[in-house]
Amino acid sequence: MNRSFAILLALFLILGTALPPAAAEDAVSSATVNITALPELKENQSAASLVIFFSTDDTVKAVAYTIAEALASDVFEIVPEAPYTEADLAYYTNCRADQEQNDRSARPALAVWPESLDQYDTVFIGYPIWHGQAPKILYTLLEGVDLSGKTIVPFCTSASSGAGSSARNLQALTGETAVWLDVKRIDNGSTDADIRAWALSLNLVKGEGTMQMKINGIPVAVAWENNDAVAALREIAGDGLTIQMSMYGGFEQVGPIGQRLPSSDRQTGTSAGDIVLYSGDQLVVFYGSNSWAYTRLGRITDQTPEQLRDLLGSGDVTIILTMD
Repeated sequence: MNRSFAILLALFLILGTALPPAAAEDAVSSATVNITALPELKENQSAASLVIFFSTDDTVKAVAYTIAEALASDVFEIVPEAPYTEADLAYYTNCRADQEQNDRSARPALAVWPESLDQYDTVFIGYPIWHGQAPKILYTLLEGVDLSGKTIVPFCTSASSGAGSSARNLQALTGETAVWLDVKRIDNGSTDADIRAWALSLNLVKGEGTMQMKINGIPVAVAWENNDAVAALREIAGDGLTIQMSMYGGFEQVGPIGQRLPSSDRQTGTSAGDIVLYSGDQLVVFYGSNSWAYTRLGRITDQTPEQLRDLLGSGDVTIILTMD
């Protein structure tokens, strides 16, 4: 059994609830991110990254699951031994959260600890901002695990506050050999596409080679998804793949790949720069927006919407994919 699913199973057993099927698309209710369903997580025995998160509502959880899906990561949810009630989170009433954040020594207990972190090169750590800082349960975790030699990617959510010194204070709890990247505050209204593009832009997926794209001879930077469709596309691009694209609908370029790729279509809102698979064998690159059932392939990260419209919106184009 994959380590992340074993951890999640233990958590749900301890809390006396049933573990939903891995493929379930649980509803999401969040005031700050625009994600309405949790993505499907698949088991990955060789995951090189882990997403650790603490969430008292769906917000950080939705971000964490989106990152994990994009990078084929394992996940570990920080669950407190004493769950937080609504009254515990009634800020500025001297509630439990207020007291913990004002107490430098507060270290809320965890219900379950993660197993060995040895297999992971990268660890994402996600949390909400409470009174300008990470909740103290994050301090409990970081003082009890060994992150030596790992790349740490902190991310946070909040209705209005910035990340402030929250990540620096967490970093002080880890060894000197842990490499911390800059904290990412997830912008209010962020979609799964926004979060996925950020996670992929970190270029933390290793060992599969880099697929390069040129549009009418112009190289563009692409953050590729980590899924079966992209893996198959890499195989084809190994010998070089030229796709003759055609403008369609005033918002996209569409062209035949020449063979079918594994697809996992889901209703998807797209924006300029998104690259998707349509109907199993059509490459689509957007310079506008649309909503349809697609399999995500990647996103162009070095072009503005205006530049993409200039590049893609003035006539048919030729796309060439190669492996570096």
